[in-house]
Amino acid sequence: MAGYTRIGGSPDAGLTITLPQVMGYERAMRFMMENRTVVGAQALEWGMAGEAVDDANFHARLAEYCAQLCEWSPITLRLLKRGIVKSYESIDMEQQLRYEVSNIGRAFRSEDGQEARRAFLEKRKPVFQGR
Repeated sequence: MAGYTRIGGSPDAGLTITLPQVMGYERAMRFMMENRTVVGAQALEWGMAGEAVDDANFHARLAEYCAQLCEWSPITLRLLKRGIVKSYESIDMEQQLRYEVSNIGRAFRSEDGQEARRAFLEKRKPVFQGR
């Protein structure tokens, strides 16, 4: 729930940018203007959530999801997140592609990148150090 209309406020924390990007102009306007509460399947449909989980399974699913993310190189995940954020700031495709190529080089030069390629060739699970 956005709640701004109920308290006579105005959206903050970048919602006027991020919500229309995620769910489109019409849904973002309705969500904000109507003071809607969106949960579960509707939140998934509107692009506000990546997954809906029953309350009883929430903690177990969160732990499982975090464990899955911890299997990847923290360097790779960091560069991925930065690239996605930067894509929202960029209006120049060439600039974004150059940024991506730069990040590929950084990732491959890292110890984690080298370990990932060795593990792939050796058909084993990589052990990442965050370096």
